Amino acid sequence: MKSLKLSLLVGALCCALAPHTAVARTGRSLLDNLSTSAKYVYAWAGAKDASLGGKDSLFVISLIGTEYGQVVTVVPTPYNGIEPHHCRVSADKKILGCGGLLSPLAPAYNGAAAPSVIFFDITNPRVPVMISAAVVDQPKTSAFADEFVTTPDGGFLATMMGSSTGGSPGRVVKYNKDFKLVGEYPDPNIYPDVAGLNPHGIAVSWTKNAMLTVDFLVPASTLKPSIPVMWKTARLWNMNTMTIAETIDCTALGVNGPMDAVAIAETGAFYFGGGNGIVYYLDATGPAPHTPVQAWDTLFGSTNRASAGCILHSFRSGTRLLVSSFIRDQVQLLDTTNPRSPKLLDILQFPTGAGSHVVRLSEDEAFGAVATYFLDEGPGGQVVLPGDMTLRMFFLNDKATKFVVSQPGKSVIDFKTLMGAQGVFRPHGVAIL
Repeated sequence: MKSLKLSLLVGALCCALAPHTAVARTGRSLLDNLSTSAKYVYAWAGAKDASLGGKDSLFVISLIGTEYGQVVTVVPTPYNGIEPHHCRVSADKKILGCGGLLSPLAPAYNGAAAPSVIFFDITNPRVPVMISAAVVDQPKTSAFADEFVTTPDGGFLATMMGSSTGGSPGRVVKYNKDFKLVGEYPDPNIYPDVAGLNPHGIAVSWTKNAMLTVDFLVPASTLKPSIPVMWKTARLWNMNTMTIAETIDCTALGVNGPMDAVAIAETGAFYFGGGNGIVYYLDATGPAPHTPVQAWDTLFGSTNRASAGCILHSFRSGTRLLVSSFIRDQVQLLDTTNPRSPKLLDILQFPTGAGSHVVRLSEDEAFGAVATYFLDEGPGGQVVLPGDMTLRMFFLNDKATKFVVSQPGKSVIDFKTLMGAQGVFRPHGVAIL
């Protein structure tokens, strides 16, 4: 039971759909002439041992020519222990929004609490500049930052998985393009207590004005000696009022700690990972009640449903889906032309124990990267799933039916050795520009 409980936890504390303009993909053979319009990969990573002098930092990895796979810039923050989590490039490509999952537990800096939300100016994409914390409004009632979604006006929506003390409720926060906190939702002044609201995954269908969040767990309950409190709920929102329109109890489906959610193109439908190795399809159109249905089993029918959950990345067309499985050390590529019945196209398999967590694609959907670190809370926590702490890069063939690893020797960046005397770094957030 102990190992099962720990395995169920691993869907914890983590990754949503950013609106993009479609980019035509050029024809490429399977093994030759692989290319992407992307130039850089951003890896948001934390130093494992602060005593060695390392800071929680943003790493810039070049995809340009002979620089492919080289770290060309490291931007340290002033912080240690914020546990760098997810990140996202703004719609106007000027800002990178990043979260610190455990910022409320991190040491203060210059007398101020460590921020949950950090922004980097990426106007010069090769040399990002951290925006001063003094000009970034932090959430007032919520913290434990998880996933970011870009808004069309250059701002962000982000999930704060817990209250400011790690309890419930968490909130969804909105930032404008000037780093100002527009609000925390549902508005805590009107809805001070929303039972079980600990949003982790978030997805938006902008043309349908539909938003889905999924509740994972109470962050503080992952710390010893607490008993983990995990949820089984998904929530549809009224985006005009940023209030919860419908809470869907997924207990009967076997959901236990749903983690990530993505929109399926602009159809008003979504996928979300159930924390049990299963991906569910939910059509949010029409009147309530809305009922999710099982779409895909990442564990291929295994009777052991303990799972690291699923991090998802949906193609803009809605006809492809990447599913990253930490437990299986792999990324699965699915054909979702029939969204209720996906088909497996290919598997990107990593070595046993590598793990596979945040997976992201370039805007042209020809190149991707996956971080293999999940979370290691150390001796005080119950989630210890470090993976092999690498960033692994790949291409897709021109029909997006197969994974291709070009230049294998340059396609794996090992953060255990990358920073030398500063020791091991743990990459979690991934963004591509």
